[in-house]
This record gives sequence, structure tokens and C-alpha cells, in this order.
Amino acid sequence: MADALNMRDFATLSVSIILVLVLGYAAARLCLRLGVVGHRVLLGALILGVGLATAGTGYHVRAEALPATKIQNPIVHFVESALLSPMPVVLTMKAGPNDPDVASVGERPPETSNFKASTPNPIKNVLVYMMESVPSKYIETFGGKYPVTPNIKSYSGDSIRFDNIYAHAPSTQYSIFSLFSSMYNDISYYGMTNRYPYLKLDSISNTLSSHGFRTGFFWSADSRFQRVDEFLLNKGLDAIQDFRGQKCATPTFKLSSETWKNMDYNSDLCTAQATIDWLNTDAEKPFFAIMFTAMTHYPYLVTDSPMFTKMSRSARDTTLVHYSDDDKFNSYLNALKIGDLAFGQILDSLKQSGKLDSTLVVILGDHGEAFGEHGDYVHASAIYEENIHIPLIMINKHLFHDEVVHSVGGIVDIAPTILDILGIPLPKQWQGRSLFSEQRPNKTFFFNPWSGFLFGYRENDRKVIFNATTGKVEEYDLKADPDERTNLFRDDASDRSALLQPIAGWVQSQRRRVADLVADAANDTPRCSITSLEVDAAGVDFQGPPRFDVLVDGKRVAGFDVPGKESTASTSEAAVAELKDASAGAQPLHVDLSGVTNPQTIELRYVNDLWAGPGKAGDRNLFIKSIRLNGQVVPNSRLHVDEQSHGYTDDSGTAMYTNGSLWVSGPFVAGCM
Repeated sequence: MADALNMRDFATLSVSIILVLVLGYAAARLCLRLGVVGHRVLLGALILGVGLATAGTGYHVRAEALPATKIQNPIVHFVESALLSPMPVVLTMKAGPNDPDVASVGERPPETSNFKASTPNPIKNVLVYMMESVPSKYIETFGGKYPVTPNIKSYSGDSIRFDNIYAHAPSTQYSIFSLFSSMYNDISYYGMTNRYPYLKLDSISNTLSSHGFRTGFFWSADSRFQRVDEFLLNKGLDAIQDFRGQKCATPTFKLSSETWKNMDYNSDLCTAQATIDWLNTDAEKPFFAIMFTAMTHYPYLVTDSPMFTKMSRSARDTTLVHYSDDDKFNSYLNALKIGDLAFGQILDSLKQSGKLDSTLVVILGDHGEAFGEHGDYVHASAIYEENIHIPLIMINKHLFHDEVVHSVGGIVDIAPTILDILGIPLPKQWQGRSLFSEQRPNKTFFFNPWSGFLFGYRENDRKVIFNATTGKVEEYDLKADPDERTNLFRDDASDRSALLQPIAGWVQSQRRRVADLVADAANDTPRCSITSLEVDAAGVDFQGPPRFDVLVDGKRVAGFDVPGKESTASTSEAAVAELKDASAGAQPLHVDLSGVTNPQTIELRYVNDLWAGPGKAGDRNLFIKSIRLNGQVVPNSRLHVDEQSHGYTDDSGTAMYTNGSLWVSGPFVAGCM
């Protein structure tokens, strides 16, 4: 079958011949118009082009290990790949409409679990600790040889480790989506948080919020990255905090640029303290919290990095330990040790508050990180083990006792496993399965659209990688070859279609699933309408009351004067106290929005601030106690003052001391785009 010419090849070859004739005719017409010098330039360019193409083709064939059929029939391959196959073969192979391996809970038969919690269930709280760019190979309990995770290791006796768990793409926003939604991403370059942040999804945080949990998400990095902040807004989270909302003694690591936006982050120790503060705010109500680190992201900055030698000595309180002569790898390991220290601080706090024994602690990596194992670096370069094989550890002294589970799974399976342990039914939309399910297939899928188009899966000990750009297939026996050094696939001896069929089923099924979700949201316009806006406001008068305008999608729809007591404040402290007293008398102000369908932005603009001047009595100020849309209170996490100098939002409401705007972040109805 290596060089057989079927009807498709015949058609392809015919098209190529026609193209060659057309191009030849055009070249001949061009030559007739050129002079002697023009002919020489054209001939030189032709010779140079042929030479470069010959050398480049030889390198490409060796580097990509193209199948024999593509080398022996290169013209057919070139034209077919350039013109007739704009879609990867896994999108055109025949596959069933719904792949049972990735069917949703509502589409598959009920499943049973081999996890049996004692009665009453000892678990009241859940803490998820997600580590940026950490593959399983660097965690000591997974065989890591560097002593950089001593705190995680210290809890191994009270843990269960899942040693065959994968990220479904080596990218943060893809993993965040799958962790929250228990769904695979769309098969695209952009990801669900970026393309469809407002889809109505049954997230784990929504589910636990409906069961009485308070919920929070804390990230050392910038949640605006790939629109993650927008994705999180309708996920039932009571608190959403990234590096911008943290009090941190260590200066923020500034990496953002015009090209790479939203790349700044804080020390993971600062995020740990923010998480601890939130965990301790309510001693009675159960919690679900996620902390996400950042320091192990490239370029692996720690506080005494050479880039930060101008910091004050007190800010540089962490000393680099020498683990490796490779400076970047050594910095990475030191950053990982800081993340482990942050983890230890959170668990120490839980222990001191008496909550550790009733908390399920979940540790995972969002994806891996490569350091040249296959000639690649960082994480989005491939889908080898170092890129996507992640640690998953669950800790609780009442449930686990240094156990190991070898089931193959992925991030989509983590939320179902948590609900299984809590005894809560899984939402019907979820694709993941509990890792304790007795019916789960021992398989998971992954892909990478940034280095060609890579697809893959692991089933039992076999791992398959398909490069849809080059046609290269790789097959590994991970039990015998955990470092993926020996490609078992042979083009003349292996069943290519059989190896790729699971990928085709998954990819085609997932594309249809996401398309259906998007179509359903687009067809739900009536539900997305906002009919009413209610603002509870108070003010302090000075030569007249404060006034604010309401703007929807940039258009003014209403304006209000907010009467209050006359100001007598002559200092900033007195003005703050005066406004606080006034807040107790906040009155509701109503705006009819029945003519606005699915608004994108709502702005409350304070327009007439007035101050008597230094040392003089009088300061006009505005206070917004709460905002309701369709009768539902908008959480403070979705309220943002445009400039910090204009005012601030806390648990009591939003105080405005100078002219400025309070923005209400959408979506204003869950699931509307």
C-alpha cells in the first residue's frame, strides 16, 4: 500500500499537473517581458529556491519521520496537504456521533463507586491546591529526586496518590476549564475561557455553593489571562482574588508587556496568606477553596533572582538553594520549594483551627514543564509525559493511608472524584468520572494546538501521539518505556487507523458537544434579558447632594440625586466616618431596563464631587451599598472602581470620594454570552 495510486491520488495528481502548467505558463509570460539582467536574477532565484527546498525537505523528512507513503509520493502529499486536507485526518475519519468514552453523565448508564466513606462523612470542607507547571516527576512522593516538596511528602501517610493522571492540554486556561466544569475543552487554539467565558456550565463551585459551601478562588497570577476572570464570574464563587487584590510584602513580579499581557504575579506565600485569611473568616460554614500558584511558571522568578537585586534586603528573604548547574532548572526547583512552603503554611493554619481533619485536601499540577527531555522546553511545546503527566494527591487522615491508585484519568475526573467522596450526585453535563468508578474506561485524551496540531491518548500502558500537521504517529509502552524513547509505531506494520480511531471519536464528538452548547446559549435570548436594576445608595451633601448616572453599554439610561446629611468633615478621616454613618440610611433607586437585551456593560458614574478644600468643612461623597439585577444581588467580586483613588469596594459596599465609575461585570444572567 506504500505507493498505490487510488482515485483520490489520481485526482490530486491531476490537480497538481494543472497547477504546474498554469504556473509554467505564467512564468513564461513573465520571462518574455524581462531583459538580460532580469533573466539572470530570475534564474539565480530559481536555483537558490530549489537548493533551499532540497535541503529543507531532507531535514523535514528526517526530523518529522514522515510516513513512507508521503516520502514515496511527495507531489501527492504536498498538494493533498496544502489544498485538499485543510482539516486534520482525525476530523474526517468515520466516527460515531457520540463517543462513549467521553459521554456525559446524562448520556451514560449509572455508575457505581468503590469508595465507601464512613457515616457520618468526616469531610466538611475541600481545599484544592493547584501548582503551576508541575509534572509528577518533581514531586518526591512520585519519585522526585530533589528535596523540594517536604511539606507534601510529610502528609504521604494520610494520602492517596493517583499516578496516571493527565492534563488534557499543556496550558493553564484549558486546565482551569476542565477542573471547574469536568468537561474537555473545545478542540481549538483559543480554549473555552477565551472563546466562551459566559457559557452556562454546571461547575463544581456552583454545585457546592448550592449545597451550602462558601466558595473562593485565589491565584498568585493575573486572572485576566485568557479571560479567566470572566469565566469565573458565573461559577458560584463568593470570593475571586488574584495578585491585584493581595497585600504582599514582596514586590510583584512584573513580566507583562505589549506583546504578553496579564503576566504579572505575586509570591505564592502572599496568596497562601490571602487564602488563610479567607478560610478563617467563617468558622461555621463549610468551605470549598482553590489556591493556584504561579512562581513555577517560566521564567521561574524567586525573590532573590538577579532581576530583583535592587529590592530591599528585607524583601529578599528566600535564599536560592543549589540543586542543579542549569540556572533555569535550579530557579524552577527553588520556586517549587516556595510553593511547597506555601502549601505547608495553609495546612498548618487548618491544623491550628481544628479544620484539617474535616478537610479533603487535593493537590494537582495544572500541566507539566519540559527541560529538554525531548529537545523541548517549557510546557506548550509537546504532549510527552513531562508536558502533561501531572501529580494528583488527596489527603485526609480519616480516609486515606499511604495508598496508590493506578487508574488512568485526567483533570476532568477530579471534580467527580471530589463529589463522590462527599456523596453528592454528579451534574448530568459533566464528562468526567470518579476515579473510584467501577465502570470507568482506563483512558484519557489530550491535545496541543500550538506546536503543529498534536492529539493523543493514554489507554492502560499504551500512549499514542498523532501529529496531524505532519502525519507522524508515535506509540509508546509506558510501563516498559516511561521516558518515551522507543516509538513502537511502524508505518508498514502498524494499524494506523485503529490507533487513530479513539482520537477521531473523541475530537469529533467534542466538537459537536461544544457547538451544541454554544447554539443553545445563542438561542436563549429571552432568558438573557435584564428587566430591572436596583441600586441601594446613600450620600453626604455639600452644597447639594451627590449625583450618579447609570450607563448601559455606554448609553445613559438614568440619573439620580442621592440626598443625605450635610457634611461637616474637615479631614479625610472625618469624611470616611461621615460616609460610613450615612450608609445606614441607604435607599433603593430603581431603573427600568426592560428595553435592553443582554447588556454587556453597566456603569454607575459619580459626576459631581465637591470638596471645600484643606482644613475647611465640607466634602460631598457617594456610597453604593448594593446592586441588584432582576432582584438578584450582584456580588462584590463583580464590582470594580475604575481608579483606586476614586474609591473602593469592601464587604459593606462601595465608597466614592471623587468623580469616577463603578463598573458591574457581566454576565448579568448566568450562562448568557
